[in-house]
Amino acid sequence: MKFSIPRDQLLSALQKIASVIEKKHTMEILGNILFDARTDQLILSGTDLEVGIQMSLDAKVEQIGKLTLSTKHILDITKELPNQMMHFHLKPNHWVEITCNKARFNVVSISAEGFPGLPHFEEKNYVYANSDRLGEMIDKTEFAVSTDATRYHLNGVYLEVLGEGLIRMTATDGHRLSYIDHEIFNKLIELKRGVVIPKKGLTELHKLIQGTKNIGMSFEKGYLYAKTENSFLFIRLIEADYPDYRQVIPQNLDKTARLRRDDLLGALKRVSLMAHEKSKGVKLNIQPGLMTVASSNPDMGEARDEINLEYQGESFEIGFNAKYMLDCLEVMNDEEIEFNFKDKTKPGLIQSARHKNHCYVIMPMRI
Repeated sequence: MKFSIPRDQLLSALQKIASVIEKKHTMEILGNILFDARTDQLILSGTDLEVGIQMSLDAKVEQIGKLTLSTKHILDITKELPNQMMHFHLKPNHWVEITCNKARFNVVSISAEGFPGLPHFEEKNYVYANSDRLGEMIDKTEFAVSTDATRYHLNGVYLEVLGEGLIRMTATDGHRLSYIDHEIFNKLIELKRGVVIPKKGLTELHKLIQGTKNIGMSFEKGYLYAKTENSFLFIRLIEADYPDYRQVIPQNLDKTARLRRDDLLGALKRVSLMAHEKSKGVKLNIQPGLMTVASSNPDMGEARDEINLEYQGESFEIGFNAKYMLDCLEVMNDEEIEFNFKDKTKPGLIQSARHKNHCYVIMPMRI
């Protein structure tokens, strides 16, 4: 096996593949990247068995073949080399000679025979999605995914078809819930029931769509497959029933405050500095024309800030986790938001004043 490839081209691909590979793995070969040199093409693959990625690169191939190299070692080597052609030569006993300019390395590899087989990506039926809209949907749900391993069914984002071309993505950790509706596919997709996409897979999907206009997606036998011009990704879906999240979405909210997103974002950042380190609790006092944001911590002190808003109704107080509010506000784009309430014991609902397709539900706290 013998091939040559520009260093920068290889480095960019290695960095994308490395993020899929776990640092701790049950099989040594899962810590390696598969190099498959074909005619005028180098195919790179990496997987942790739950998520896998394959990338095609143009290369000068003198002798076809396969090998695997330690992800960390080949990435570290490539980073330090000058931006010139890198030459790879597989020698006897699985030694690989790597040269670039005057630098020369002899690296131990592992036979490619033990590398897990990857799906036949080309054979899937792909439906194309708008990358920008898909990216927005991931941004506005991913942060609310549960990280509690005992709540496996909540460790991903729930994707479902609503009808009339609308797709909904939902995430919750039991304390807050975020969902967004969008038309992203160029034609109706066949998805009989919703699927749960694990957070890691969703993160890799988000990386894959950067710089693209459209991405092909296919759902088949417990997996999500995705393709771009020169890359393929597979994600093993979470096999669990997602809870009926609609029961959590509050109804008949009769109090609505309208305010600038940046005003609330700034006040929360300032006031939460004095909030309890674990609970991050802040108290909102809402009255016509004014919201007061306050926090108190016996070990540190207290803080308060005031925000002008549009609100017509009786004055009341309600407590929330400041971090949960900040997570949502930081992914919203519009200048004005609406904060909807019932009373201090019921969840609040945040959404853009203009675009109502994204809603964020947050549970109150006793403060």
